Amino acid sequence: MPQCPLSLSIRQTVTAVLALMTVTVGVGANKQSIESGRAIGQSVPSFYVRAVTGPLRNKSVCYVCRNGSRPCVMVLFRETSPVLGTLLKKIDKVVDRNRAKGLRSFGVLISPEPGRAISRLQTMAFNQKITLPLSVATDVVGSPNCQNIHKQAEVTVVLYRRQKVVERFGFRSKELGTAGTAQVLARIKRLLDES
Repeated sequence: MPQCPLSLSIRQTVTAVLALMTVTVGVGANKQSIESGRAIGQSVPSFYVRAVTGPLRNKSVCYVCRNGSRPCVMVLFRETSPVLGTLLKKIDKVVDRNRAKGLRSFGVLISPEPGRAISRLQTMAFNQKITLPLSVATDVVGSPNCQNIHKQAEVTVVLYRRQKVVERFGFRSKELGTAGTAQVLARIKRLLDES
């Protein structure tokens, strides 16, 4: 049966629109799924940082070593922001409620000039009333040989147990938000349930 030129034109238009939507969704999905941190199943390498808050303040410490085989939430970030402060505060509460289960956490501000970053970190900790240990480290911590932080990741959250990565989240600038925070908190609960 011969096709009407109009129906053929509509079909071609619909096909083109669907193809464009597929490409757009694919690009959006790639933007959201940034891989930052060591791969799931890999060991978390030990590294030293300068403690800025907590009981080891002003000391060089390896939190990976100190936490041993306990389940742990490691937050690596390049900038301090109110959204990051909210995430850290919520992680703080989860850790406090689950300390008996061994859950631990720490945060590391990765900076090319860690000495200059200390005051920003202290201000955020004070303003947000964050009690989990916060520290600073050089960019070397983000390198592929150490924590393998994606160059575009502003915040990377790594969940590990027995010093093996269980889950990781990478967020570009302004991507963390409420949904990202909820996703991280839900996975921390699963980390505890699986421990």
